[in-house]
Amino acid sequence: MNNESTVLLNEVLALELFRTSKMITSIDPQYKPVTSVNVMLDREILSWIEQDGQIILITGQIFEKMASSEQIELFTEIAAKNVSAVFVKITPYIEALPRAVVEVCNKLELPVIDLDYHVSFTEIFSVVYNLMFKKQTSVLQRVENLHKDTMNVVVSGGNIEDILKSIQKTITSPVFVRDYYFEDTYFLKSTFENDYAILYENIEGIQLDGKSPKVIWDKIVYKEQEIERLIIPIFVKNQVHGHIVTYGKERVISNYDKLGLETASNIIALEFLKKISVQEVENKYKIEFFDDLISFDEVRRNKAVERAANFRFSENANFIILDIDVLSKNTADETEKYLKAAYLVELICKDMGRAYMILNKSDHIYILIMFKEGETIQVVKRYTKYIYEILKSKMKKYQTKVGVGRIYKGIINVHKSLEDASKALEAAVRYIDEDVVYFEEMGIYKILSQTSLKSELEIFYKDTLEELVVYDLRKDTELVKTLEVYFECNGNLKKMSETLFTHYNTILYRLSRIQDIIGMSIDKEEDRYAIQTALKVHKIFKNTTK
Repeated sequence: MNNESTVLLNEVLALELFRTSKMITSIDPQYKPVTSVNVMLDREILSWIEQDGQIILITGQIFEKMASSEQIELFTEIAAKNVSAVFVKITPYIEALPRAVVEVCNKLELPVIDLDYHVSFTEIFSVVYNLMFKKQTSVLQRVENLHKDTMNVVVSGGNIEDILKSIQKTITSPVFVRDYYFEDTYFLKSTFENDYAILYENIEGIQLDGKSPKVIWDKIVYKEQEIERLIIPIFVKNQVHGHIVTYGKERVISNYDKLGLETASNIIALEFLKKISVQEVENKYKIEFFDDLISFDEVRRNKAVERAANFRFSENANFIILDIDVLSKNTADETEKYLKAAYLVELICKDMGRAYMILNKSDHIYILIMFKEGETIQVVKRYTKYIYEILKSKMKKYQTKVGVGRIYKGIINVHKSLEDASKALEAAVRYIDEDVVYFEEMGIYKILSQTSLKSELEIFYKDTLEELVVYDLRKDTELVKTLEVYFECNGNLKKMSETLFTHYNTILYRLSRIQDIIGMSIDKEEDRYAIQTALKVHKIFKNTTK
């Protein structure tokens, strides 16, 4: 870590005030930081020294009656406090420090300076602290200049890449900006082309649990050498929206780098917020159109059809809707997950070469896509698979479910595809064990999922299977499961025995008991079909009421 506001001992010794003073020890003062100045009147002062990097001012009077061994003991205690240097007014109190004392100080790497008698301690305090103040002011001024430069970039309409170019003028280390909401990484690749791949791999691998709100200053292995890495959070609406990451590739990271990037993080946060706001406004405008398009009110639908051309939709083309849900146990990040999902889907749809609309609405992502004449469901499946795989890979802590409606001709019929997609999504979430469900491929569930049939299905279920379900609950048996396996195995008792890990005779007994309870025969075609349908209805009702 390089703190550019820290004063070093060689800078102190270069001051005019110490021109007539001389170094007694042979220690390089270049790397000795100076944090404060203290006066030692007696040994008791050592118990008060806690801060590293102090300069100790002392007169030779304290050594007048001290043996060499005592002096060595004193300097050893001083060195143990991580003191940067000891300034001693030797004249007129003693002739010199004993050679043995000087040798010990050299071994302890404790610089000792023979201070000119005419230099007052008060002057030392004044000039040293003034030097510290000037260095700190210089760093703050540079930070302020960086802030002004980056702010001017934003005011003049620049983007995050332009902000990075501004930062690079004063911070010459590689700087990345990570945006977690929109899954973007910004980096001046052309400036650090030779190091791009290695550094990019490192930043892509950063895993910060809960998007750490803390500044992290650590080290990584880069080309078989350790280099520093600084990670600074970017806050938007009191949440960590991303991170700025810089690497000390050719030089150590300085305190100025840290302060400058912390300032820049606030400006980058404004850019992030602008992106969010633009998306929210666009989404609001699209939702108004979409709500009219799917309305039961024919007047509103016709009104939407008239505006369809504004979104590059042709009135008589083929359309389909995808209904996407991103499921998680944590409800605290609802806004973030749908915002991020919508953005990722947008990136995919841009490359489709088809008119589309993405809506972030009511805890769902809806995608309305216009297809070309003659294109089949296979085209839909290809894009759906790609969208699902991207969301699954980029949003690992969530579970992505997709319902796909049927293709309908004419934008006036889009509401029908939405109804299909919503039913397919509900099936994926509740009773069909698939992450992507196409309404067209739901088989009998296409009929059973119709809302208009719910009351009739409830009566049908009650007359066929409900008594068996109640029996299982009351007796803690698995007769419903046995019945499901019976149909899965097409009545093959050997396969049923292997699947259920149950003896053949037990299977026969269970099937007999099932038929007695429901009052139907699995040997009769009509009963068998009714029982199988009732099992599917049971699956829908069971998972819908959870």
